[in-house]
Amino acid sequence: MSLNKSDRQALLEIVEIIDEKKGDEVSVLDMRQHSIAASFFILANGTNPKHVRAIAEDLEEKFSGKLLRREGLKSGSWVVLDYGEYFIHLFEEDVRLFYDLEGLWADYELPLESIQRA
Repeated sequence: MSLNKSDRQALLEIVEIIDEKKGDEVSVLDMRQHSIAASFFILANGTNPKHVRAIAEDLEEKFSGKLLRREGLKSGSWVVLDYGEYFIHLFEEDVRLFYDLEGLWADYELPLESIQRA
């Protein structure tokens, strides 16, 4: 399924903000064909809780979307930022490996190259 201009711009903006904060292993899952409320899951790692929190705080400050809900910022091991159509999951690496969202939703992975294409 192709991306519309609005989704492409939002996803690019999110990925760029994560990259600026040195977030690792950015992955996008296209959930539009699933019965989940969000259209996209964006996943990334931080190196430790402080780094995960810094990425989350930077997204809150810079992403143009309206934040609806935030969970996990205090612990910093798994932070979820809910922007309606976009659920951003930020993990410590071991937490991400344990929950393995990519493994659960492997058929929904959206290659980053498809986001970056104009």
